[in-house]
Amino acid sequence: DLSTEPEELTFSFGVQYVQKDANTVIDVPHPPTLYGVMEAYAQEGTYAMKYTGAHQDSFTGTGNKEIYHWYAPNGSSGDALATEILDRNNVIFAGHCWQMIRTTDTGGVKMIYNGEVENNKCLNTRGTHIGYSGRTTQILNSSYYYGTDYTYDSTNNVFTLAGTLEQATWNATTGPTLTGKYTCKSTSETGTCATLYLIESYCDSMQAYVIPITKNSHYSQFGELQYNPEDDSLSYVGYMYNDIYTRFGISNDFEITWWYSSTFNTSSYYSDTIDWDTTTPNQYTLLNNPVQLSTLNNDYSSLVGKFLINNSNSTSGSVALYITSVDSNRFYYKTLENGDINTSLTIGDSYTESGGVYTLTGNVTNIPYITWYNTSDFSIYKGKYVCDGNNTSCSVLKHLSIENNPNKNFYYYFDSTSIYSYAESVSFDGNTYTLTGDIQTLWDVNDSTNQTTLSTHHYTCLENGTSCSTVGYVYFFGGQVLHFVQLTGVKDIETAINNMLYASNVNTVNSIMKNGVEAWYKKYLDSYDDYIEDTIFCNNRTIQSLGGWNPNGGIINSVGDQLRFEENTFSKDLSCDRVTDQFSTQNPSAQLTYKVGIVSVPEMILLYNQKIRFTGERYWLLSPGYLHYQTLNAYNIYTSGNFINSSTDSSHGVRPSISLVPGITYASGDGSMATPYIVKMD
Repeated sequence: DLSTEPEELTFSFGVQYVQKDANTVIDVPHPPTLYGVMEAYAQEGTYAMKYTGAHQDSFTGTGNKEIYHWYAPNGSSGDALATEILDRNNVIFAGHCWQMIRTTDTGGVKMIYNGEVENNKCLNTRGTHIGYSGRTTQILNSSYYYGTDYTYDSTNNVFTLAGTLEQATWNATTGPTLTGKYTCKSTSETGTCATLYLIESYCDSMQAYVIPITKNSHYSQFGELQYNPEDDSLSYVGYMYNDIYTRFGISNDFEITWWYSSTFNTSSYYSDTIDWDTTTPNQYTLLNNPVQLSTLNNDYSSLVGKFLINNSNSTSGSVALYITSVDSNRFYYKTLENGDINTSLTIGDSYTESGGVYTLTGNVTNIPYITWYNTSDFSIYKGKYVCDGNNTSCSVLKHLSIENNPNKNFYYYFDSTSIYSYAESVSFDGNTYTLTGDIQTLWDVNDSTNQTTLSTHHYTCLENGTSCSTVGYVYFFGGQVLHFVQLTGVKDIETAINNMLYASNVNTVNSIMKNGVEAWYKKYLDSYDDYIEDTIFCNNRTIQSLGGWNPNGGIINSVGDQLRFEENTFSKDLSCDRVTDQFSTQNPSAQLTYKVGIVSVPEMILLYNQKIRFTGERYWLLSPGYLHYQTLNAYNIYTSGNFINSSTDSSHGVRPSISLVPGITYASGDGSMATPYIVKMD
């Protein structure tokens, strides 16, 4: 709060008098510790604030030091203040640029990586540097050389292996021993490469999971990595994980009219009429003087309503196309197969069933495929029942649904072949699941009444039976897909959730991001380990709301009731309640190899103004988000500096975080990008 009156500011390190007016702020001399810098700004009430909530930064206990963090409000004045903060929080440590985020309750200073130093500066005009790319696989089946280190020639942009070198073929025996080493995929010790490969983990006898290292990484991050390899299990929101229970979905799509964006073969033939199986066995044959497409001179508008065999110089084939529409870029068509020669489809609002035969009822209407495509509102047929073609009765009935289909090409559907039993609960004897409680048999998941039933009847053997070795748990219906969790060897969904998120042995396998961050630390910061304090990096996996994962009434057909993690509330709480979420080198239940991690959502929320978080790139945070439809998300910072969620198998920037030990001092600098604080190394 600026005023025109002289003001006395008292600091723990002395008293300074500052004349302030509406246009001028005179910086107070700050103490030579980075902690003192942030403390002073907070006491001045300018660029930083004191945190007053719950906290725990050390695994061994809560410290007694005050926590200070940068802060700028929203709005134009806050944006200007955020820009000033970004020119005051810069530090050079271990040959790299960092941005101070906050202090810790042990008196340390937590920082986030901000790239390589360029001419002793940390300007935001820096270019790219070498960095990691998303994990992939490589065949390593030759006698390549592997090294424990590497060098980089920035003039020629090539890598060379260094450290201890060995020559080995990747196979089931030697593969795991090469994890953590580098290769140029060269059979020469002195071989160079433009892309270096870090062996991340074992894949199979011929392949390894590798993290490519190239020269083109944005200055603010050491590269881009996936959080985890997949997004089909809740386990993958873990910085480490163990038991995996995969998710899967059931849906079908019913083709109405498809599109083809290339030009058909002009030597193909078309005709007004077609025959199946009479002229040529098991073949469609064009009748009544077929004509070649070449005669149309690329003007295909007259093809609408014609049959086409898209084979060169042939009037017959096993597949035929019925053309429903043509525009300047595309042909739209209905595929005819296995004797289908229908050019229309019969629909009904409802049906009756007798002896396994379904009969369409209620406004039964026959709609030509040409009309179907050219209707002004494709969604008017949503919720209709159909047999195949012009049939009004059948043994397999389809219930159509659609979500977003701008090309008007297909509907999703559930059909009467998927008659499954769904139960309120399940028992497990170690080998076999048995459905228990009330059991309902149904197939039409597009029916809202049945969706309500599934909100209390989550368990199914995915058949019309009540016992099985693997059981499915219904947790969501969305995107016209019925979503399940596959349970094997575990008694129920509650136990599966516990095993994936909270069990004492949950942190067994490293995430891709953890492997990458720790490999980077080993390369660049391991020799500076004495300057870095062990601090907690919180991977808060606490669930805020279960949604359809609640077996006692979890609604399955509401997006608002999907599973959400606690950080989705955007809390500023720096405490980390679960021991298995407190990643630290001192925590055997959440073990870090090195004193490095990733910052969390609460730490970034404390900064408040998005411009303080801005780099122009997307980069990961450590906090889980929610399960959206079939996509498991974790938080990252968007290019604007705002929060956003991404699938855990997406590749985004990675900015490691460390905390400097209490009492760390700086030798020079003022925290600006042009003159960063230089950590005193003694």
